[in-house]
Amino acid sequence: MSDHLGECEACRQQVERALDSDAAFFALRSEAFGEAVETPPLMREHPTLEQTAGYVDGRLGGEELQVLTDHLSSCEHCALVVDDLRSFRNQIGDEVDHEYQPVPARAEGWRHRVVASLPPIFQRSPALAFGTALTVLLLGLTGIVIWRALQAREAKQEIVVTPTPPPSEDGAPPPPVIAQLNDGEGAITLDREGKLSGADHLPPAYQSMLKDALMNQRLERSPLLKGLVRPSSALMSGDKQGNTFSVLEPVGRVLLSDGPTFRWSPLNGATGYIVEVYDEKFNLVATSPQLTEHSWTAPQPLRRGGIYSWQVNAIKDSQEIKSPRPPARQAKFRILDPAKANELAQARRTYASSHLALGLLYAQAGLLEESQQEFRALQKANPNSEIARRLLENVPSPRR
Repeated sequence: MSDHLGECEACRQQVERALDSDAAFFALRSEAFGEAVETPPLMREHPTLEQTAGYVDGRLGGEELQVLTDHLSSCEHCALVVDDLRSFRNQIGDEVDHEYQPVPARAEGWRHRVVASLPPIFQRSPALAFGTALTVLLLGLTGIVIWRALQAREAKQEIVVTPTPPPSEDGAPPPPVIAQLNDGEGAITLDREGKLSGADHLPPAYQSMLKDALMNQRLERSPLLKGLVRPSSALMSGDKQGNTFSVLEPVGRVLLSDGPTFRWSPLNGATGYIVEVYDEKFNLVATSPQLTEHSWTAPQPLRRGGIYSWQVNAIKDSQEIKSPRPPARQAKFRILDPAKANELAQARRTYASSHLALGLLYAQAGLLEESQQEFRALQKANPNSEIARRLLENVPSPRR
C-alpha cells in the first residue's frame, strides 16, 4: 500500500484528505475493522503443565512456541505460572549443585597459625620470616609489571592458547578448541565435537543458545522486530516553507519499559506539539497536552505485548503539521510481552556476570541497544577476539 501511494498522486491525495477529516478517517476505520476478529482456537485454552515446562526449558518450537508466547502476552495468570516455575527450577539447580561440608572447628588466631607453619629457623625469628615474604612479594609484583609492559608492546591479533586436556582413556588426542571467550569469572570454550565447557551454571536452553552462537558466530534477527523496521525513506513532514521535522524515537524498536519516552526534532516556528499514540487497530490509547518541549513520556503504562504507532502534530500559524505522514510509513514500536520481560529480569538477577548469555537473550527479544551494551562489555573482556567482534557487529542497528 505504501509503495502504491508513493507512485499514485490521486490515491495519495485521497488518503491525505481522509487523514485531515475526522469523519472520513473514522468512516475508513469502521469499514476496515467493522467485523470482530475471532481469537484463534489454540489461544482460547490455557497451556498444559507439560507445555509450560517445555517453554521454561526451551524445548518448544515452531507454531506451538508462537501460540504459547502469544497466550502469555495476554494472560497474566499463565505468565506468573511460567515465572514461578522458572524460579523454582533455578532454585532446585542451586541446591543440587551445592556441596555441603561440616563447619571447621574454631582455630587459633591467624598470627599463631602462620608462625606455627614456618620452618624452625623462622619460628625463632618471625621478623626474618616476614621480611623474606615481603621480598618475595616485591619481586613478584616487579615481574608482573614487566610482563604487562612486554604484553602491551607486543600487542597482536589474539591467539587463544588453551591448556592441553589430558588424553582420553584410549590414548586419542582431545578434540581441538574452536572458540574460547572470557565471560564473567571464567572462560567458555567450544571444541570441534560441539562440547561446551564453562557454562554448566546455565540452563540447557541457554547452553544450546551459546553453542549455536559460538559455532556460527552470527545472530538470527528477532521475529519480534518484524513489521517495525524503519523504511529507507525518512519519516519527515514539513510546512509550505520547507521547514521539516521528524519523529526520532521510539521507531522500529522493541522496548523493555512499558512507559516509553517519545522524542522528535523541532519544527522552526512551531508554537506547540501534540503526541498521539495508537494501537494496532488505530484506537487512540494515549495523547499528550500541548507541549513546547521536544519529548514526552506517557503517564500511564502501555499494554505489554502490543504494537503501537505514534505521530506528532506540530502547531504553526494555527495549522497542524503531522509527522510522519504518507507516503512515509508509520512510526511503530513494540512493548515486550510480560513472559519475556519476566524471563529477562530473572536472567539479569541470576546470570549478571555472563555478558555473552545476556547479549544473546536481549538479541532474541529484539532489545538491540541492550544487546549491544552486553556485547561491548564482552569485547572489552576479549579485546583481540574475532568472535566477540563479529557478535557485536551482527546486532542490527535499532533503525536499520
